[in-house]
Amino acid sequence: MSIEWERSVDGKKLEEFLALMDGVQGELEVQQFEMRVRAEENLQRVKSNPKTRGTVSQSSIETERGRVDRYVVLQDITKSDSPSINSALSIEVGRGAYDVTLQSPDGETINEYTVGGFEGLYILTNAAKLPKKNKGGSRTKRHVTIRRKKGVKYGRPSRRD
Repeated sequence: MSIEWERSVDGKKLEEFLALMDGVQGELEVQQFEMRVRAEENLQRVKSNPKTRGTVSQSSIETERGRVDRYVVLQDITKSDSPSINSALSIEVGRGAYDVTLQSPDGETINEYTVGGFEGLYILTNAAKLPKKNKGGSRTKRHVTIRRKKGVKYGRPSRRD
């Protein structure tokens, strides 16, 4: 015996119709609120820890609403006061260590150093009660070369290769 289902209701796909029902939207609001509270608790715990305080000092938890879905977002402001997806991602899942070579405009190596790896803090993952999939950031060995602009002795590099 086969049951035939309608694929649309009131001109909307069945999934969209169900997702936009008041009861479903109300439950999404509750889940978003609870997740935000847990995420803010996790973030405050990390901010109060002297070992991790500096990495998340400019971080905050924000909520956003889409047409159907709700989002809890880890927002991080870098030293340049611009939001950076990579810094929030690095805080959440960590990053692997990488090497940096600083070069003069002529291509001479001025300095070489290694930026240490950082284990992820999983603030949102723990708040959402999800399993941790990534274990400490990128596993790919990276090398960054920074070449200074001509005529600039000190200051920001011009290009990253």
